[in-house]
Amino acid sequence: MKQLLSYLAIVLVCCSCENDINAVRKFDANKLGVEQGFDVETIMSQTANVKGILTSPYMERHTNTPSYTEFPRGLKVVFYDSLKISSVLTARYGKYMDRENDVYLRDSVVFISLKDPAEIKRLDCKDLRWDAKRALFTTDKYCRFSTPYDTLYGVGFDANQDFSWSEFHNVHGSFKSPDSSFVQ
Repeated sequence: MKQLLSYLAIVLVCCSCENDINAVRKFDANKLGVEQGFDVETIMSQTANVKGILTSPYMERHTNTPSYTEFPRGLKVVFYDSLKISSVLTARYGKYMDRENDVYLRDSVVFISLKDPAEIKRLDCKDLRWDAKRALFTTDKYCRFSTPYDTLYGVGFDANQDFSWSEFHNVHGSFKSPDSSFVQ
């Protein structure tokens, strides 16, 4: 019986599976230079003041040139001003290019500005890009911009960082005139 078990063990060792070395190298090459994070929470601060908190269920940081950070399962950023929530940004996909300081968001992008409680602003769009060089949010896709009083629809949109200034490229919708004497 011992002899039979010994032969069986030798046969199993000789017949065991072997990994294809090329398949192993290809797998390693795909994940080389990629750092992964799950249930990510990043606190962004400036001069010891919290400016924002980014949360995401999954993040990949690609260290190859050009390096970038990707959020393929979505992200949420809560921005603060003097420890009060000033705005909230959500998207189902995000990508941050390290060298350019540019951010690209797509798929159900929503930005809500809460800076002035009497004038809450909301932007809904398919994709949105933060251009750090010009300090502008931009998109050339269809979007909707809402306040408690108006809703504008358009294709193409630019806005500054706090949405105090915004501009549509091709707009339609109704809006309230800021100066009521204009109507008279």
